[in-house]
Amino acid sequence: MAIINILVSPLHPKKYSGGIWCIFEYAHGLCSKGHTVRIIPILPSPKPEWFDRNYGLLISSKYFDQIKMVSNEFINAVKTAFSFFRNKHKNSFKTHIKNFVSKLILLEPRLLTYEMKKAISINYLRNIIPQSDISIATSYETALPVKLLGIGKLFYFMQHYEPFFKNEATDPYLAELDAKWSYRLGLNMIANSTWLRSMIQSEIGSNEIFLCPNAIDHNIFHGEPKSFHNFKEVKVISYGGRDAIWKGFKEMATAIKITRAALPQIKIRWLVYGDALLPPNNNISHYESLGFLKPEALAKAYRESDILLSASWYESFPLFPLEAMACGLPVITTQYGTEEYAVHSQTAQIVKSQDPKSISEGLIHLITDANYQNHIARHGNEVSKKFNWEKSVNTLEQILQRIN
Repeated sequence: MAIINILVSPLHPKKYSGGIWCIFEYAHGLCSKGHTVRIIPILPSPKPEWFDRNYGLLISSKYFDQIKMVSNEFINAVKTAFSFFRNKHKNSFKTHIKNFVSKLILLEPRLLTYEMKKAISINYLRNIIPQSDISIATSYETALPVKLLGIGKLFYFMQHYEPFFKNEATDPYLAELDAKWSYRLGLNMIANSTWLRSMIQSEIGSNEIFLCPNAIDHNIFHGEPKSFHNFKEVKVISYGGRDAIWKGFKEMATAIKITRAALPQIKIRWLVYGDALLPPNNNISHYESLGFLKPEALAKAYRESDILLSASWYESFPLFPLEAMACGLPVITTQYGTEEYAVHSQTAQIVKSQDPKSISEGLIHLITDANYQNHIARHGNEVSKKFNWEKSVNTLEQILQRIN
């Protein structure tokens, strides 16, 4: 059995993305197979309350521990200050000052510039990270620390093509460079979708990228396809997409507006879970906010809806269309990153990204064609069952064992 360090971006106690949820699922699966797993955020982070199963050990300084360490280093610096001015114990004084400053900055790293935050993160990890057989980076933020610390066999389990998200960083220029260079660090790379693998292969000209598709929990996300007939009222459910413009929320809002105008005889209720770019009573299309839903509540919301609508500009194995398929819904989605399970006119209605007209046409097709609804829902439900965590964890384990 292996000792595995998994480096992740800073964690939030209550909120999470699909990517970090998947990493915790892999950690849980590896623990269940007897491996020793440590989740290591690259900056001090609280324990996640949203994952209640065993994922190994979380290695992270607690906020109050950081305050205590800052106080201790300040006291030590003060104690040696008098000796410093008398030209005695200069090195000891400088060491305490350096430690005091580095630990003080960790209390609020968001105040730092991009470069300083990167350096502080690496310094922090160097002081807390234990030895292991395997180290796994899970984002571009974690790739360089894994490379520099060089502990065990080095892997990079990529969850998306991150140069696309440069504008979400404090310094978009450096974030884009950082993300692109993360693919050239010489780590053993693993992609979560064929689309992502092809993107990285085009980027670096290498075919040596492993594929490990993600999965869903079928104990939670399950249901039989409904027998659809002509709608008088249709409930369309969507993920709000946080504040990320690339999640296509404004395009979905416009598409809902077009569809409502084209089908005035049908009441179209748009249900949205999670945060969204627009408020419920916006000037494009109103929606009913379901708030932030835990998995069990989300599965229930899927089963009570009629259609899942997604319109991201690009994804890399998004979970929510697959979850909805497993719950029996016909799915409308864009293509990038969904190729593993979304096949046009077979398991999903594929629409063009950033194209509200195409999205609306897909909605109208599903809403007005009961036979097509049933066909998409049935085949989508069948294909969803192929993606389970036991299979995905086994695939990851086999990849980790292949590298000497």
